[in-house]
Amino acid sequence: MKNKIALLICFFCFFSEREIQAELPQKTTDLLIVGGTESGWAAAIQAARLGVKSVTLVLDGTWLGGQYTEQALACVDENKGPGKVGWGVDWHPMKRSFHRSGLFKELMDRIEAFNTEKYGSPMPGRPFHGPSTFRPAEAEAIFREMLQPYIESGQVRLITGHYPVKADLKQNESRQQLTGLWFAPVGSETPDLHITARLTIDASDWGDVIQVSGADFEVGADPRSRYNEPSAPVNTDDYPANEMNPITWAMIVEEADKDTPIPKPERYDDRNFVRTSKLSLAEMKHLKWDRPARLGSILHWPDAGKASPRQLSIFTVRRIVDGYTSQDHKTSILLNYMLGQDYPLERLPKHVVDALEATEPGASTKNIVRMNRRQRQIIFDDAKRHSLCLFYHLQNFVHEHAPDKTNSFRHFQLSKEFGTADQLPPKPYIRESLRLKAMYMMREQDGRNMDGPTKKFARERFARVMYPDGLFAWQFHYDFHRTGRAYLKSEGNSGPWIDFEKPGRNTKLVSDRSVFPLRSLVPVDMDGLLGAQKNVGYSSIVSAAIRLHDQCVTLGQAAGATAAVSLQQNIAPRDIPYNRERLEQVRHALCGAADEGVAVLIWPYRDLAPSHPAFVAINRLAARGIIPMDIRKIDFQPDAPATTEWRHKTRQLAYQTVQVANLPIFPEEGLSRGEYCQRLWDSLKALPIRPYSRVNREDADGDGIPDIDDPSLFTPGEPIQWKKKIASKDQDGLLDKATSKKARRINFAGKKTAPLTDFEADHGHVYDAKRGYGWRRDLSQNHRQRNKVPETYRDTFVFTRDHDTWECEVPNGTWLVTVCVGDSGHEQIGQWVTVEGKQIVKDAATIDGFFLEQSANVTVTDQRLTIEIGKPDSGTNTCLNWVTFEPAPQKK
Repeated sequence: MKNKIALLICFFCFFSEREIQAELPQKTTDLLIVGGTESGWAAAIQAARLGVKSVTLVLDGTWLGGQYTEQALACVDENKGPGKVGWGVDWHPMKRSFHRSGLFKELMDRIEAFNTEKYGSPMPGRPFHGPSTFRPAEAEAIFREMLQPYIESGQVRLITGHYPVKADLKQNESRQQLTGLWFAPVGSETPDLHITARLTIDASDWGDVIQVSGADFEVGADPRSRYNEPSAPVNTDDYPANEMNPITWAMIVEEADKDTPIPKPERYDDRNFVRTSKLSLAEMKHLKWDRPARLGSILHWPDAGKASPRQLSIFTVRRIVDGYTSQDHKTSILLNYMLGQDYPLERLPKHVVDALEATEPGASTKNIVRMNRRQRQIIFDDAKRHSLCLFYHLQNFVHEHAPDKTNSFRHFQLSKEFGTADQLPPKPYIRESLRLKAMYMMREQDGRNMDGPTKKFARERFARVMYPDGLFAWQFHYDFHRTGRAYLKSEGNSGPWIDFEKPGRNTKLVSDRSVFPLRSLVPVDMDGLLGAQKNVGYSSIVSAAIRLHDQCVTLGQAAGATAAVSLQQNIAPRDIPYNRERLEQVRHALCGAADEGVAVLIWPYRDLAPSHPAFVAINRLAARGIIPMDIRKIDFQPDAPATTEWRHKTRQLAYQTVQVANLPIFPEEGLSRGEYCQRLWDSLKALPIRPYSRVNREDADGDGIPDIDDPSLFTPGEPIQWKKKIASKDQDGLLDKATSKKARRINFAGKKTAPLTDFEADHGHVYDAKRGYGWRRDLSQNHRQRNKVPETYRDTFVFTRDHDTWECEVPNGTWLVTVCVGDSGHEQIGQWVTVEGKQIVKDAATIDGFFLEQSANVTVTDQRLTIEIGKPDSGTNTCLNWVTFEPAPQKK
């Protein structure tokens, strides 16, 4: 009987579903885009500009713009690196890496023009963390305004308040193909909309299409064994499935006409906010946590009369509008990533665990990506509550402890611009989604900076791997916010918590100047689908570096251009990286085709602006591999003279990409590099392009590395591996075996260091005529020995954080002097040394166990060799290990 009932239930369910499907109107479109994020918006505009006749954009909310608008991240974060283009905060080792381009520049130009008209400045916030700010509702209006012409023309159809619940699939040769989606209105699970499409882009927040289609994806921490990344954990036991970059429920607060304290939120506890301000930390630093959480805090708000300048405080770090200088005289502030506002997704609080487990056993340990919408809402509600608790803490605890209350947050109210009942944004800021299992998964070792272990040591360079199918430039640090939680030892997960930095999940590492490969948009196992927003092919570590405002817009543009070429040429996106002609069409769509809009920067030159006449030519030639590359020459210098040697090399490389015996000749003398590129590009862009030579379908270049693991595809080589840097001769701190026996050798060490046979010892004492050497002030307490390397003379050093002078009595004449700076146990930055006024070490950084040895010939005229270390007011250590000097060899 039970079996019969079960069969009847299945029968009725089957026919009920068939009836629903039959009754639903079926819409057809060329390109279906899911997600109103900045990527989805950009993909729709890009595809429409390229002539795709029917584009349908479906979003689960009503706002366009993703993190700009409905996630309220109203202070722009964009590509940064150790170089500097335009504005960059002085404290940060990372500056804007290159000029704005593409739809991102178009969008920001409009936002900044609006700001100028309303607030009197294109960047009215004067924030500490970034240059450009905006009110989310005002930005959303600009997103909509830019899309509207394509809606009015009928090219783009916009559908709001829906999300995908089911996919149409068909078997296509060796893999499945996505052909359509069923959508339900938000708040329901029953579909009321069916759309079939030739191609679909998933630009949603949580990879909705990828999930319902069954395409393969990854979440959580990648073990080292997966992609051989040096920073990935060898053992992921301490990284549960739900560990990932945290969400933050951002808040926009604006100056009110009177004090506007919010009601005390449920479960409020001051102890959650020990790091929120220096005042908070001073009162609660004694608390004991169950993990070794690092404490630290910033200023709450500036005192009266000191609020306007850019500075690090909760009030000014991401200020949107500075009321002291703007035309409307009202300050508005983005509260996001104030220490304590982030909401980690692992080790959830007990009340959240209980609520999740009530929906489904094991739900509290699921990754948020895999949760259903009801379960995610439990997380969202607690993240909202947590943010409101932070605001309450600022308005009460911090207000009461602040000596000067002029700029207190008690004078601020939540913005009403979102139209929500709780006055909070519709969505949290989402730093990490699922990761599409793509044709190529970008790895840390492909682009991580090679100059040292952290970003402090990074020098400007192009990445080790410049993907052959690169579509746009990017650079950033691998930026994890604290992904873990620490609870009070005495109360466990039913009590207060603070966020905790898990090993390997930090902001210490930086990429080099890189490009994004088309392959990382394409699923490895499904046709008819492209990724976008944060649902693309990269590891978890790399995802932390490609998630910014400009990057997500350009990702959408790249997906839109790829889709347009695929549809117009009737070629599967997965075939484009192997088809040089079609790949060039995608690049042409991004950089060179549009009569409207700004071209995209494909190659990450620092000094190349879209306004330059040669912008398109230089980008396209560089992407083809025609411009001679030097890994350190990140400025193209388009207005510098085109030398004969450089022109010759460029022309040789050009012949390798076209199927002609002779390129057209044009006058070359007297041209700038940019002018030469323009003429060269004009002469070859219409010529037949040389196709790639593909050895076999799984290993295009036949180097034994399968294409799915080969970043270069058509350049045979060894697997890209991260290897610990090996010190060169001038970095090992060891005396050169060829050092003359006549040379005097001084080792700088403390009194307890045993004498060395070949060295005289300097213990930091003031100069003494009998000894014949010493310092102008006593540095005898400024010695360290690390016991990290066997040779004492490089394990010890004298240091200064100021500016100190050492002198040694020598005969007048020319001397060959060698100095060694560094620290066997710690990284040191900003080291300076001059010898007889000649700068031989300038702002040098050394990593632990590495040194810098520099030599110079100097002339002594006062019978004292003078060495100065450190620069005044530097605030950084200069660590002097040893010095050798001898009369300089006479020139023959």
